[in-house]
Amino acid sequence: MNRRKLIGVLAALTMAAPAGALAQGQPVLRVVVGGPPGGLFDIALRNVSERLEKALGATVVIDNKPGAGGAVAGESVKNAKPDGWTVAMLNVASAANESLIKNKGYKLLDDFEPVGMYAYPTNILIVHPSVKATNLPGLVAEMKARGTANYSSGGIGSPGHLAGEMFKARTGAPVTHVPYKGAPPAVLAVVSGEVAYMFATASAAIGQVTPGKVRALAVTTSERLPQLPDVPTMTEAGLADFNVSDWVGFVLPKGTPAAQRDKLHAALVAAFTDPEAKERLRKATFVPVDKPLGPAEFGAFLRAEVDKWAKVVRDANITAE
Repeated sequence: MNRRKLIGVLAALTMAAPAGALAQGQPVLRVVVGGPPGGLFDIALRNVSERLEKALGATVVIDNKPGAGGAVAGESVKNAKPDGWTVAMLNVASAANESLIKNKGYKLLDDFEPVGMYAYPTNILIVHPSVKATNLPGLVAEMKARGTANYSSGGIGSPGHLAGEMFKARTGAPVTHVPYKGAPPAVLAVVSGEVAYMFATASAAIGQVTPGKVRALAVTTSERLPQLPDVPTMTEAGLADFNVSDWVGFVLPKGTPAAQRDKLHAALVAAFTDPEAKERLRKATFVPVDKPLGPAEFGAFLRAEVDKWAKVVRDANITAE
């Protein structure tokens, strides 16, 4: 085999790498993730994949398809056979994309069967040490006193960007968004002082918070992060109903039989509520949902998320890159 063919084979094997070893005779569940291997949602899935395989009696294969905030992955699943064995993993960017990306090859609320929602990643409001404020009201007052300040995010339409624009709208802080190519460089922009603050994924930021390179003012989830027990929630910090948490959900292609959808939902509930898997998720800065949303509830949740972020996108005049 020549070098070019060998590289092609290795690449194909990497894209189709299973969460567990392939078992002969077992069906294969292909989970399409709109991010790279090792990304936040890829990590979440790998933390529960073994339990999911047992509950479903199938081999789980993770198919990473990054690009366009998950739109590439969504189109792949929309065009898959509706037999219950190809599923898309969604997050808040999927809902925001309905307003941000006009020429997608699908419509989130029309072309998929909702399965359920099972966990939340934690986001943290972090500030550079040069920011004197030690709480949320102080940050707003300081930004207004400065007259201008920058905040970073992992890109246009990312959870950090959406949170930043909602924060700006709710508080009237005169701030400007500076997008970076991913969460790690956006966090480093806060560390270096290029920007004043950001709403960062906990997994990307916590390594900078604990040694004091940045300061954490609040978390965006409804409960505190175990790794940072002294950091309040946004509500506790003084901004009520600041609901900008990301989430982990799944959808199937439209037309998938209800029995297959319900079977997958039951297996995902078993996987995400397994005590060992929940502990792994918490260590990875996720908050497992005590009562996962089922198909009907998740469908209503998706519609509300699409409407909520459409308003944020419209009011902030956000356009896709």
